[in-house]
Amino acid sequence: MKLYAVGVLAGLATVSSATVFAADYGALPPLRPAYPQEWETPASDPLRIELGVRYWYSIGKQDHQIGNYSQSVDSKSHVGEVFARVEDHSTRSYLEAFGGYGVAHEGTYTTNGGTPQTLPAYRLGYAGADFAYLPFGGDSVGLGFITGYQYTNDSPDTGRANFYTGGTTQVGGLYQLSGGDSEINNFEIHQLKLGLATKFDTGSFDILGEAAAIPYSWITGTYGAYQGAPLGPYFGQGSAAAVNGHAYGATGKLMVGFKPTENLAIRLGGRATYLTGQYDVTYNTYQVTQPATAGDPPTVSQQNYISNNNPFSMLRYGALLEVAGSF
Repeated sequence: MKLYAVGVLAGLATVSSATVFAADYGALPPLRPAYPQEWETPASDPLRIELGVRYWYSIGKQDHQIGNYSQSVDSKSHVGEVFARVEDHSTRSYLEAFGGYGVAHEGTYTTNGGTPQTLPAYRLGYAGADFAYLPFGGDSVGLGFITGYQYTNDSPDTGRANFYTGGTTQVGGLYQLSGGDSEINNFEIHQLKLGLATKFDTGSFDILGEAAAIPYSWITGTYGAYQGAPLGPYFGQGSAAAVNGHAYGATGKLMVGFKPTENLAIRLGGRATYLTGQYDVTYNTYQVTQPATAGDPPTVSQQNYISNNNPFSMLRYGALLEVAGSF
């Protein structure tokens, strides 16, 4: 009888434990899968940053015409350039900022068709930014649009025209203009561009190209070599000639490169830009009038002059060598 009672109690205990365990197990939340989606290896970064330097062997030509005055410039410049490009593969676009400065120059200029003279100095510098959107193409080919802005200072030294500063001095009982100054050429160009861009990239080899119109360009600055009014003792030019005008043109670039490693690119190609347009030239003059009464000061009057719609053109082209690293 005792053995029977013990067996019954043991059986009841086993059934009760199984029932409780089953109830508790059913109340637990489901276990998380071994490798949920958020634990997977993330996709590669869609952004790629490229930093590099360029050498530009640049050939330039300028032609200016102000009334009967003309000047032509032929030059060669060695230009160093730095750039940074950020590519967004998810939107198939890139943004590039760049800047360059000429470190060595040579060339000649002629005035009114005369004998060519050696350029004593030259200033060439530029900076700008481009944005390109390449919606057409596949994984290795892109075709689309590019727009950008560039500031350029392209200023050959073609001499300095003297001008009066408005002072007077008495010579032989008469007052004459005195005090002079001069300025160098300073041509500053602001230009916008709009056109097409393309890219072909196999991973170890790439081609980058662009062809764009320059629908609007603004030139301003000083034409220091221009002598608008002759200098005489009682009348003469009173300032350097200022230029202000507009131009249009075209620009293009083609680069072919190879990548010896994943993060290094070496490219060779060329670039060209052409502008043509017209500008106004303004300057003032001084004239001294003798006093009516001895001992009184002279009268110095000033007058402004303007020459409208003077044609000019600027061409610059040459070979480019580029070395860039990316990450």
